[in-house]
Amino acid sequence: MTKYTQAFKQQVIDFYLENHHNQSLTRKHFQLPSQTLSRWIAQYQYSGSNGLAVLRTKQKYPAEFKYQVIQAVINGIYSAEQATLQFGLSNSGIISQWLKAFKKEGIKGLKPKPKGRPSMKPKYAKMPPKPKTEEERLKLRILELEAENAYLKKLDELIREEEQRQRKLSKR
Repeated sequence: MTKYTQAFKQQVIDFYLENHHNQSLTRKHFQLPSQTLSRWIAQYQYSGSNGLAVLRTKQKYPAEFKYQVIQAVINGIYSAEQATLQFGLSNSGIISQWLKAFKKEGIKGLKPKPKGRPSMKPKYAKMPPKPKTEEERLKLRILELEAENAYLKKLDELIREEEQRQRKLSKR
């Protein structure tokens, strides 16, 4: 839940306007951080009272929208604060998070993360069903022997490479 209601924000803005746009007086009167008051003033100037609206649910934005916002910031079209107003975001901190995720993981970092535990699907393929005919049984046995043969060849190759490496080290 948000810390301030829309009515409170409107009261602060009204006080600010009544006192000749004096931010210092308004900030002290309501005991607000400077950045918070500045953001509310900018939101009010840009969107009127609608800019002060309190969103009841956490907004979810598609990756394409996030990409559009950060590209506008990266390309210097808007500052983070200006983009916040232009795109109707609650604060510029969210843009900073998106930029960080984009720099770390690219467009993939802007996509929503799955909630909950990962699925318990097996990581390996299931064994084929038992053969029903003699021909199927023999084909399966051939596949098993071919796999075993390939494994042994690879193992032999690795052993030989290791022996060559040991010989080179012992010659030095």
